[in-house]
Amino acid sequence: MNPKSRQGTYTVISDEDVEKIYRASLDLMMDPGFFSESDLFLDIFSKGGAKVDRSARTIRVPEELVDWALQSAPKSFILHGRNDPARDMHLELGNTYYGMGGTSEPQFWDYDLRRSRQPTKQDMINSTRLGHALPNIDFVQTLCMSGDMPTGHTFFHDFDAIFRNTTKPTVLNVLERPFTQSLLSLAAAASGGEDMLRQKPSVLGMVTPISPFKIAVMNEGIIDCINAGVPIMYSPGPLMGASSPATVAGTVVLTNAEVLFGVVLTQLIKPGSPIILKPDTDVFDMRTTQVTYGSPEQDLGKVAMVQLATRYGLPIYGLGAGVEGKIPDAEAAAEAMETLMMVSLAGMTMCQSLGTLAFGMYGAPEMVVICDEMVHMIKRIREGFVVNDDTLALDVIRSAGYGGDFLKTEHTAKHFRKEMFFPSLFRRRTSGDWIKAGSKNIELVAHEKVESILAKAGPVELYPGADSELERALKQAIDTHPA
Repeated sequence: MNPKSRQGTYTVISDEDVEKIYRASLDLMMDPGFFSESDLFLDIFSKGGAKVDRSARTIRVPEELVDWALQSAPKSFILHGRNDPARDMHLELGNTYYGMGGTSEPQFWDYDLRRSRQPTKQDMINSTRLGHALPNIDFVQTLCMSGDMPTGHTFFHDFDAIFRNTTKPTVLNVLERPFTQSLLSLAAAASGGEDMLRQKPSVLGMVTPISPFKIAVMNEGIIDCINAGVPIMYSPGPLMGASSPATVAGTVVLTNAEVLFGVVLTQLIKPGSPIILKPDTDVFDMRTTQVTYGSPEQDLGKVAMVQLATRYGLPIYGLGAGVEGKIPDAEAAAEAMETLMMVSLAGMTMCQSLGTLAFGMYGAPEMVVICDEMVHMIKRIREGFVVNDDTLALDVIRSAGYGGDFLKTEHTAKHFRKEMFFPSLFRRRTSGDWIKAGSKNIELVAHEKVESILAKAGPVELYPGADSELERALKQAIDTHPA
Protein backbone atom coordinates (compact mmCIF):
# COMPACT_ATOMS: atom_id res chain seq x y z
CA MET A 1 0.00 0.00 0.00
CA ASN A 2 1.35 3.41 -0.90
CA PRO A 3 2.37 5.63 2.00
CA LYS A 4 0.19 8.59 2.86
CA SER A 5 1.04 11.72 0.91
CA ARG A 6 0.72 15.29 2.06
CA GLN A 7 -2.76 16.78 2.02
CA GLY A 8 -3.31 18.94 -1.07
CA THR A 9 -2.64 22.64 -0.58
CA TYR A 10 -3.23 24.13 -4.04
CA THR A 11 -6.58 25.92 -4.37
CA VAL A 12 -8.29 28.08 -6.98
CA ILE A 13 -11.31 29.39 -5.03
CA SER A 14 -11.83 30.63 -1.49
CA ASP A 15 -13.59 28.74 1.30
CA GLU A 16 -16.45 31.21 0.91
CA ASP A 17 -16.73 30.32 -2.77
CA VAL A 18 -16.76 26.61 -1.91
CA GLU A 19 -19.76 27.20 0.36
CA LYS A 20 -21.45 29.36 -2.26
CA ILE A 21 -21.11 26.58 -4.85
CA TYR A 22 -22.33 23.98 -2.37
CA ARG A 23 -25.43 26.01 -1.49
CA ALA A 24 -26.15 26.66 -5.16
CA SER A 25 -25.82 22.92 -5.85
CA LEU A 26 -28.41 22.16 -3.17
CA ASP A 27 -30.75 24.65 -4.84
CA LEU A 28 -30.36 22.86 -8.19
CA MET A 29 -31.05 19.47 -6.58
CA MET A 30 -34.51 20.79 -5.67
CA ASP A 31 -35.11 22.99 -8.71
CA PRO A 32 -35.09 21.62 -11.36
CA GLY A 33 -34.14 18.33 -9.67
CA PHE A 34 -33.39 15.21 -11.74
CA PHE A 35 -35.17 13.27 -14.47
CA SER A 36 -35.15 9.47 -14.22
CA GLU A 37 -35.83 7.07 -17.08
CA SER A 38 -35.70 4.25 -14.54
CA ASP A 39 -38.63 3.16 -12.37
CA LEU A 40 -36.12 1.51 -10.05
CA PHE A 41 -34.47 4.82 -9.25
CA LEU A 42 -37.84 6.52 -8.75
CA ASP A 43 -38.71 3.80 -6.23
CA ILE A 44 -35.38 4.11 -4.42
CA PHE A 45 -35.62 7.87 -4.01
CA SER A 46 -39.31 7.78 -3.10
CA LYS A 47 -38.64 5.29 -0.28
CA GLY A 48 -35.62 7.35 0.80
CA GLY A 49 -37.56 10.55 1.38
CA ALA A 50 -36.95 12.52 -1.81
CA LYS A 51 -39.79 14.36 -3.52
CA VAL A 52 -40.69 12.13 -6.47
CA ASP A 53 -43.22 13.02 -9.18
CA ARG A 54 -43.88 9.78 -11.01
CA SER A 55 -45.91 11.36 -13.78
CA ALA A 56 -43.14 13.83 -14.59
CA ARG A 57 -40.47 11.24 -13.61
CA THR A 58 -38.61 13.85 -11.56
CA ILE A 59 -36.66 13.55 -8.32
CA ARG A 60 -36.07 16.50 -6.01
CA VAL A 61 -33.49 15.90 -3.30
CA PRO A 62 -33.84 17.94 -0.08
CA GLU A 63 -30.84 19.24 1.83
CA GLU A 64 -31.37 16.96 4.81
CA LEU A 65 -31.12 13.90 2.53
CA VAL A 66 -27.84 15.18 1.11
CA ASP A 67 -26.51 15.81 4.64
CA TRP A 68 -27.46 12.27 5.66
CA ALA A 69 -25.78 10.74 2.60
CA LEU A 70 -22.56 12.69 3.15
CA GLN A 71 -22.46 11.41 6.73
CA SER A 72 -23.25 7.85 5.61
CA ALA A 73 -20.62 7.56 2.87
CA PRO A 74 -17.26 6.23 4.16
CA LYS A 75 -14.46 8.75 4.20
CA SER A 76 -11.93 6.11 3.23
CA PHE A 77 -11.77 2.54 1.98
CA ILE A 78 -9.25 0.13 0.48
CA LEU A 79 -9.25 -0.81 -3.18
CA HIS A 80 -7.32 -4.05 -3.16
CA GLY A 81 -4.73 -5.58 -5.41
CA ARG A 82 -5.98 -8.96 -6.66
CA ASN A 83 -4.11 -11.56 -4.65
CA ASP A 84 -1.44 -8.89 -4.14
CA PRO A 85 -1.63 -6.74 -0.96
CA ALA A 86 1.34 -4.66 -2.15
CA ARG A 87 -1.00 -3.17 -4.77
CA ASP A 88 -3.65 -2.07 -2.25
CA MET A 89 -4.77 1.56 -2.52
CA HIS A 90 -6.06 3.37 0.57
CA LEU A 91 -8.54 5.76 -0.97
CA GLU A 92 -8.94 8.83 1.18
CA LEU A 93 -8.13 12.51 0.96
CA GLY A 94 -4.39 13.02 1.37
CA ASN A 95 -3.43 9.98 -0.69
CA THR A 96 -2.85 10.30 -4.42
CA TYR A 97 -2.66 7.44 -6.92
CA TYR A 98 -2.00 7.41 -10.65
CA GLY A 99 -3.59 5.25 -13.31
CA MET A 100 -2.86 4.26 -16.89
CA GLY A 101 -5.50 4.68 -19.57
CA GLY A 102 -9.22 5.27 -19.47
CA THR A 103 -12.29 3.72 -21.07
CA SER A 104 -11.54 1.40 -24.01
CA GLU A 105 -10.02 3.88 -26.44
CA PRO A 106 -11.01 2.94 -30.03
CA GLN A 107 -7.54 3.43 -31.57
CA PHE A 108 -3.92 2.65 -30.64
CA TRP A 109 -0.74 4.58 -31.41
CA ASP A 110 1.71 2.40 -33.34
CA TYR A 111 5.28 3.62 -32.95
CA ASP A 112 6.53 1.82 -36.06
CA LEU A 113 3.70 2.96 -38.33
CA ARG A 114 3.83 6.52 -36.92
CA ARG A 115 0.02 6.66 -36.80
CA SER A 116 -2.91 5.31 -34.89
CA ARG A 117 -4.58 2.09 -35.98
CA GLN A 118 -7.31 -0.31 -34.92
CA PRO A 119 -6.14 -2.07 -31.75
CA THR A 120 -6.20 -5.80 -31.03
CA LYS A 121 -6.59 -7.86 -27.90
CA GLN A 122 -2.85 -8.44 -27.99
CA ASP A 123 -2.40 -4.67 -27.76
CA MET A 124 -4.64 -4.76 -24.70
CA ILE A 125 -2.52 -7.53 -23.20
CA ASN A 126 0.76 -5.74 -23.92
CA SER A 127 -0.37 -2.38 -22.60
CA THR A 128 -1.74 -4.00 -19.44
CA ARG A 129 1.58 -5.75 -18.85
CA LEU A 130 3.36 -2.44 -19.34
CA GLY A 131 1.11 -0.70 -16.81
CA HIS A 132 1.67 -3.54 -14.36
CA ALA A 133 5.46 -3.23 -14.65
CA LEU A 134 5.84 0.55 -14.33
CA PRO A 135 6.54 1.55 -10.70
CA ASN A 136 4.55 4.80 -10.63
CA ILE A 137 1.38 3.39 -12.19
CA ASP A 138 -0.86 2.45 -9.27
CA PHE A 139 -3.97 1.26 -11.12
CA VAL A 140 -4.50 0.04 -14.68
CA GLN A 141 -7.31 0.88 -17.07
CA THR A 142 -7.60 0.25 -20.79
CA LEU A 143 -5.10 2.02 -23.04
CA CYS A 144 -6.96 0.78 -26.11
CA MET A 145 -9.62 -1.87 -26.77
CA SER A 146 -9.81 -5.42 -28.10
CA GLY A 147 -10.78 -4.06 -31.51
CA ASP A 148 -10.31 -7.35 -33.35
CA MET A 149 -13.07 -8.97 -31.28
CA PRO A 150 -16.76 -8.87 -32.26
CA THR A 151 -18.62 -5.66 -31.48
CA GLY A 152 -20.55 -6.13 -28.25
CA HIS A 153 -17.88 -8.43 -26.82
CA THR A 154 -14.94 -6.04 -26.73
CA PHE A 155 -15.47 -4.97 -23.11
CA PHE A 156 -15.46 -8.60 -21.97
CA HIS A 157 -12.21 -9.30 -23.80
CA ASP A 158 -10.72 -6.05 -22.48
CA PHE A 159 -11.26 -7.09 -18.88
CA ASP A 160 -10.18 -10.66 -19.53
CA ALA A 161 -6.87 -9.15 -20.69
CA ILE A 162 -6.66 -6.86 -17.65
CA PHE A 163 -7.46 -9.54 -15.07
CA ARG A 164 -4.89 -11.95 -16.53
CA ASN A 165 -2.05 -9.47 -16.85
CA THR A 166 -2.08 -7.21 -13.81
CA THR A 167 -2.90 -7.47 -10.13
CA LYS A 168 -3.30 -3.71 -9.84
CA PRO A 169 -6.84 -2.36 -9.29
CA THR A 170 -8.98 -1.36 -12.28
CA VAL A 171 -12.30 0.28 -13.20
CA LEU A 172 -15.39 -1.51 -14.59
CA ASN A 173 -17.94 0.15 -16.87
CA VAL A 174 -21.37 0.07 -15.23
CA LEU A 175 -24.20 -0.05 -17.76
CA GLU A 176 -27.44 -2.06 -18.01
CA ARG A 177 -27.90 -4.71 -15.36
CA PRO A 178 -27.30 -7.86 -17.50
CA PHE A 179 -24.14 -6.34 -19.00
CA THR A 180 -22.88 -5.23 -15.59
CA GLN A 181 -23.63 -8.64 -14.11
CA SER A 182 -21.46 -10.29 -16.77
CA LEU A 183 -18.55 -7.94 -16.01
CA LEU A 184 -18.98 -8.62 -12.30
CA SER A 185 -18.79 -12.35 -13.02
CA LEU A 186 -15.42 -11.80 -14.71
CA ALA A 187 -14.24 -9.72 -11.75
CA ALA A 188 -15.40 -12.37 -9.29
CA ALA A 189 -13.66 -15.11 -11.26
CA ALA A 190 -10.38 -13.19 -11.19
CA SER A 191 -10.79 -12.39 -7.50
CA GLY A 192 -11.23 -15.95 -6.26
CA GLY A 193 -15.03 -15.88 -6.09
CA GLU A 194 -17.92 -13.59 -5.24
CA ASP A 195 -17.17 -13.65 -1.50
CA MET A 196 -13.55 -12.63 -2.07
CA LEU A 197 -14.62 -9.82 -4.41
CA ARG A 198 -16.99 -8.57 -1.71
CA GLN A 199 -14.38 -8.84 1.05
CA LYS A 200 -11.50 -7.40 -0.96
CA PRO A 201 -12.86 -5.45 -3.92
CA SER A 202 -10.21 -4.74 -6.55
CA VAL A 203 -12.44 -2.92 -9.02
CA LEU A 204 -14.40 0.32 -9.03
CA GLY A 205 -17.75 0.49 -10.82
CA MET A 206 -17.95 3.65 -12.96
CA VAL A 207 -21.48 5.03 -13.37
CA THR A 208 -21.99 7.70 -16.05
CA PRO A 209 -25.32 9.57 -15.93
CA ILE A 210 -26.52 11.88 -18.71
CA SER A 211 -25.82 15.55 -18.11
CA PRO A 212 -27.58 17.71 -17.31
CA PHE A 213 -29.71 16.15 -14.55
CA LYS A 214 -30.70 12.85 -16.14
CA ILE A 215 -30.22 9.28 -14.97
CA ALA A 216 -30.97 6.45 -17.36
CA VAL A 217 -31.98 2.80 -17.40
CA MET A 218 -28.44 2.03 -18.56
CA ASN A 219 -27.22 3.20 -15.13
CA GLU A 220 -29.17 0.52 -13.24
CA GLY A 221 -26.09 -1.69 -13.03
CA ILE A 222 -25.08 0.44 -10.04
CA ILE A 223 -27.46 -1.69 -7.98
CA ASP A 224 -25.65 -4.91 -8.88
CA CYS A 225 -22.24 -3.36 -8.19
CA ILE A 226 -23.27 -2.19 -4.74
CA ASN A 227 -24.86 -5.56 -3.95
CA ALA A 228 -21.60 -7.23 -5.04
CA GLY A 229 -19.60 -5.03 -2.63
CA VAL A 230 -17.94 -3.08 -5.44
CA PRO A 231 -17.23 0.61 -4.64
CA ILE A 232 -18.90 3.12 -6.92
CA MET A 233 -17.31 5.90 -8.92
CA TYR A 234 -20.07 8.34 -9.89
CA SER A 235 -19.08 10.21 -13.04
CA PRO A 236 -21.24 13.04 -14.39
CA GLY A 237 -19.62 14.80 -17.34
CA PRO A 238 -21.17 18.12 -18.34
CA LEU A 239 -19.44 19.86 -21.24
CA MET A 240 -18.72 23.51 -20.57
CA GLY A 241 -20.54 25.53 -23.20
CA ALA A 242 -22.61 22.58 -24.50
CA SER A 243 -24.31 20.59 -21.71
CA SER A 244 -23.31 23.05 -18.97
CA PRO A 245 -22.89 26.83 -18.80
CA ALA A 246 -19.97 28.45 -20.62
CA THR A 247 -18.41 29.48 -17.30
CA VAL A 248 -16.17 27.49 -14.99
CA ALA A 249 -18.34 28.38 -11.97
CA GLY A 250 -21.56 27.31 -13.71
CA THR A 251 -20.05 24.03 -14.87
CA VAL A 252 -18.69 23.31 -11.38
CA VAL A 253 -22.01 23.97 -9.64
CA LEU A 254 -23.93 21.76 -12.09
CA THR A 255 -21.32 18.98 -11.87
CA ASN A 256 -21.31 19.18 -8.08
CA ALA A 257 -25.10 18.87 -7.93
CA GLU A 258 -24.95 15.78 -10.11
CA VAL A 259 -22.17 14.12 -8.15
CA LEU A 260 -24.01 14.77 -4.86
CA PHE A 261 -27.03 13.06 -6.42
CA GLY A 262 -24.79 10.03 -6.96
CA VAL A 263 -23.71 10.05 -3.32
CA VAL A 264 -27.34 10.07 -2.21
CA LEU A 265 -28.23 7.27 -4.63
CA THR A 266 -25.46 4.95 -3.43
CA GLN A 267 -26.37 5.49 0.21
CA LEU A 268 -30.08 4.90 -0.42
CA ILE A 269 -29.28 1.62 -2.16
CA LYS A 270 -27.09 0.55 0.76
CA PRO A 271 -26.01 2.87 3.57
CA GLY A 272 -22.28 2.87 4.07
CA SER A 273 -21.51 1.90 0.48
CA PRO A 274 -18.07 3.21 -0.53
CA ILE A 275 -18.08 5.87 -3.24
CA ILE A 276 -15.43 7.97 -4.88
CA LEU A 277 -16.49 11.17 -6.60
CA LYS A 278 -15.65 11.47 -10.32
CA PRO A 279 -16.85 14.90 -11.40
CA ASP A 280 -15.68 15.72 -14.93
CA THR A 281 -15.48 19.41 -15.82
CA ASP A 282 -14.81 18.95 -19.51
CA VAL A 283 -14.92 21.74 -22.06
CA PHE A 284 -16.62 21.85 -25.46
CA ASP A 285 -14.24 23.66 -27.79
CA MET A 286 -16.31 26.06 -29.88
CA ARG A 287 -13.84 26.11 -32.80
CA THR A 288 -13.35 22.36 -33.25
CA THR A 289 -16.39 20.85 -31.42
CA GLN A 290 -13.91 18.57 -29.60
CA VAL A 291 -14.04 17.77 -25.91
CA THR A 292 -10.84 19.19 -24.43
CA TYR A 293 -8.45 17.02 -22.45
CA GLY A 294 -5.72 19.52 -21.64
CA SER A 295 -7.32 22.94 -21.23
CA PRO A 296 -6.55 25.35 -18.37
CA GLU A 297 -10.22 26.06 -17.61
CA GLN A 298 -10.90 22.34 -17.33
CA ASP A 299 -8.08 22.05 -14.82
CA LEU A 300 -9.44 24.98 -12.82
CA GLY A 301 -12.76 23.18 -12.59
CA LYS A 302 -11.10 19.97 -11.45
CA VAL A 303 -9.16 21.70 -8.69
CA ALA A 304 -12.36 23.41 -7.52
CA MET A 305 -14.04 20.01 -7.37
CA VAL A 306 -11.15 18.70 -5.24
CA GLN A 307 -11.83 21.57 -2.85
CA LEU A 308 -15.50 20.54 -2.68
CA ALA A 309 -14.54 16.90 -2.10
CA THR A 310 -12.32 18.11 0.74
CA ARG A 311 -15.34 19.84 2.25
CA TYR A 312 -17.23 16.52 2.15
CA GLY A 313 -14.25 14.45 3.29
CA LEU A 314 -14.71 12.06 0.35
CA PRO A 315 -12.07 10.72 -2.05
CA ILE A 316 -12.13 12.05 -5.62
CA TYR A 317 -11.05 10.71 -9.00
CA GLY A 318 -10.34 12.71 -12.14
CA LEU A 319 -8.44 13.28 -15.34
CA GLY A 320 -4.77 13.47 -14.51
CA ALA A 321 -2.85 13.31 -17.77
CA GLY A 322 -5.35 13.58 -20.58
CA VAL A 323 -3.92 15.41 -23.57
CA GLU A 324 -4.93 16.71 -26.97
CA GLY A 325 -1.53 16.06 -28.57
CA LYS A 326 -1.54 13.34 -31.22
CA ILE A 327 1.90 11.85 -30.58
CA PRO A 328 4.16 11.56 -27.51
CA ASP A 329 5.81 14.93 -28.16
CA ALA A 330 6.38 18.26 -26.43
CA GLU A 331 2.72 19.29 -26.77
CA ALA A 332 1.49 16.09 -25.16
CA ALA A 333 4.07 16.29 -22.38
CA ALA A 334 3.25 19.93 -21.60
CA GLU A 335 -0.49 19.24 -21.42
CA ALA A 336 -0.03 16.12 -19.30
CA MET A 337 2.35 17.80 -16.86
CA GLU A 338 0.09 20.83 -16.42
CA THR A 339 -2.89 18.75 -15.37
CA LEU A 340 -0.91 16.19 -13.39
CA MET A 341 0.86 18.85 -11.39
CA MET A 342 -2.28 20.90 -10.67
CA VAL A 343 -4.49 18.06 -9.52
CA SER A 344 -1.66 16.39 -7.59
CA LEU A 345 -0.87 19.52 -5.61
CA ALA A 346 -4.60 20.04 -5.04
CA GLY A 347 -4.89 16.54 -3.57
CA MET A 348 -6.81 14.51 -6.18
CA THR A 349 -7.12 10.95 -4.85
CA MET A 350 -7.01 9.07 -8.17
CA CYS A 351 -5.55 10.58 -11.35
CA GLN A 352 -6.30 8.72 -14.60
CA SER A 353 -5.56 8.82 -18.34
CA LEU A 354 -1.79 8.49 -18.15
CA GLY A 355 -0.68 7.48 -21.64
CA THR A 356 -3.75 8.60 -23.59
CA LEU A 357 -3.55 10.94 -26.59
CA ALA A 358 -5.83 12.83 -28.98
CA PHE A 359 -8.71 13.67 -26.63
CA GLY A 360 -8.70 10.09 -25.32
CA MET A 361 -9.16 8.54 -28.77
CA TYR A 362 -6.09 6.37 -28.41
CA GLY A 363 -3.23 5.53 -26.11
CA ALA A 364 0.50 5.11 -26.65
CA PRO A 365 2.80 2.83 -24.64
CA GLU A 366 5.59 5.37 -25.02
CA MET A 367 3.40 8.09 -23.49
CA VAL A 368 2.67 5.83 -20.52
CA VAL A 369 6.40 5.50 -19.88
CA ILE A 370 6.88 9.27 -20.15
CA CYS A 371 3.96 9.90 -17.76
CA ASP A 372 5.40 7.37 -15.33
CA GLU A 373 8.53 9.54 -15.14
CA MET A 374 6.41 12.67 -14.67
CA VAL A 375 4.70 11.07 -11.69
CA HIS A 376 8.12 10.07 -10.35
CA MET A 377 9.02 13.78 -10.33
CA ILE A 378 5.67 14.93 -8.93
CA LYS A 379 5.83 12.47 -6.06
CA ARG A 380 9.15 14.00 -5.01
CA ILE A 381 7.66 17.48 -5.12
CA ARG A 382 4.65 16.39 -3.07
CA GLU A 383 6.94 14.98 -0.40
CA GLY A 384 8.25 18.47 0.31
CA PHE A 385 11.18 18.70 2.71
CA VAL A 386 11.78 18.55 6.44
CA VAL A 387 13.01 21.52 8.43
CA ASN A 388 14.74 20.57 11.71
CA ASP A 389 18.13 20.95 13.36
CA ASP A 390 19.61 18.07 11.37
CA THR A 391 18.40 19.25 7.95
CA LEU A 392 19.27 22.91 8.59
CA ALA A 393 22.81 21.62 9.06
CA LEU A 394 24.23 24.75 10.71
CA ASP A 395 27.18 22.93 12.26
CA VAL A 396 27.98 21.26 8.92
CA ILE A 397 27.86 24.60 7.14
CA ARG A 398 30.16 26.20 9.73
CA SER A 399 32.58 23.28 9.55
CA ALA A 400 32.89 23.64 5.79
CA GLY A 401 34.16 27.16 6.30
CA TYR A 402 34.94 29.74 3.68
CA GLY A 403 35.03 28.24 0.21
CA GLY A 404 34.68 24.70 1.59
CA ASP A 405 32.70 21.78 0.20
CA PHE A 406 30.25 19.20 1.53
CA LEU A 407 31.01 16.20 -0.71
CA LYS A 408 32.91 14.17 1.89
CA THR A 409 30.76 14.90 4.92
CA GLU A 410 28.75 12.23 6.73
CA HIS A 411 25.77 14.58 6.52
CA THR A 412 25.85 14.43 2.70
CA ALA A 413 26.19 10.64 2.72
CA LYS A 414 23.25 10.42 5.09
CA HIS A 415 20.86 12.69 3.21
CA PHE A 416 21.57 12.92 -0.50
CA ARG A 417 19.71 9.77 -1.58
CA LYS A 418 16.57 10.89 0.19
CA GLU A 419 16.66 14.59 -0.59
CA MET A 420 17.82 14.50 -4.20
CA PHE A 421 15.72 13.31 -7.15
CA PHE A 422 17.33 10.82 -9.52
CA PRO A 423 15.47 10.48 -12.84
CA SER A 424 14.90 7.12 -14.45
CA LEU A 425 13.88 7.99 -18.00
CA PHE A 426 14.95 11.64 -18.28
CA ARG A 427 18.67 10.97 -17.98
CA ARG A 428 21.14 13.68 -17.05
CA ARG A 429 23.87 13.69 -19.65
CA THR A 430 26.14 16.28 -21.17
CA SER A 431 25.40 17.14 -24.79
CA GLY A 432 28.50 15.22 -25.78
CA ASP A 433 27.47 12.09 -23.93
CA TRP A 434 23.96 12.34 -25.41
CA ILE A 435 25.41 12.48 -28.93
CA LYS A 436 27.70 9.49 -28.23
CA ALA A 437 24.65 7.53 -27.01
CA GLY A 438 22.88 8.06 -30.32
CA SER A 439 21.18 11.46 -29.94
CA LYS A 440 17.93 9.72 -29.07
CA ASN A 441 14.82 11.80 -28.51
CA ILE A 442 12.68 10.93 -25.50
CA GLU A 443 10.05 9.09 -27.54
CA LEU A 444 12.71 6.67 -28.81
CA VAL A 445 14.09 6.22 -25.29
CA ALA A 446 10.56 5.49 -24.06
CA HIS A 447 9.95 3.07 -26.94
CA GLU A 448 13.10 1.14 -26.08
CA LYS A 449 11.92 0.91 -22.48
CA VAL A 450 8.53 -0.40 -23.65
CA GLU A 451 10.25 -3.10 -25.71
CA SER A 452 12.53 -4.02 -22.82
CA ILE A 453 9.60 -4.41 -20.43
CA LEU A 454 7.44 -6.41 -22.83
CA ALA A 455 10.32 -8.74 -23.69
CA LYS A 456 10.27 -9.95 -20.09
CA ALA A 457 6.57 -9.54 -19.20
CA GLY A 458 3.99 -12.28 -18.94
CA PRO A 459 0.66 -13.02 -17.33
CA VAL A 460 0.31 -12.55 -13.58
CA GLU A 461 -0.22 -15.27 -11.04
CA LEU A 462 -3.94 -15.87 -10.48
CA TYR A 463 -5.85 -17.35 -7.57
CA PRO A 464 -6.01 -21.16 -7.75
CA GLY A 465 -8.71 -22.09 -10.24
CA ALA A 466 -9.13 -18.52 -11.49
CA ASP A 467 -7.85 -19.34 -14.97
CA SER A 468 -10.65 -21.78 -15.74
CA GLU A 469 -13.20 -19.57 -13.97
CA LEU A 470 -12.20 -16.62 -16.14
CA GLU A 471 -12.58 -18.76 -19.26
CA ARG A 472 -16.04 -19.85 -18.09
CA ALA A 473 -17.12 -16.31 -17.21
CA LEU A 474 -15.87 -14.95 -20.54
CA LYS A 475 -17.70 -17.66 -22.51
CA GLN A 476 -20.88 -17.10 -20.53
CA ALA A 477 -20.70 -13.33 -21.13
CA ILE A 478 -20.23 -13.85 -24.87
CA ASP A 479 -23.10 -16.37 -25.03
CA THR A 480 -25.39 -14.09 -23.00
CA HIS A 481 -24.73 -11.00 -25.11
CA PRO A 482 -24.72 -11.82 -28.84
CA ALA A 483 -22.45 -9.57 -30.90
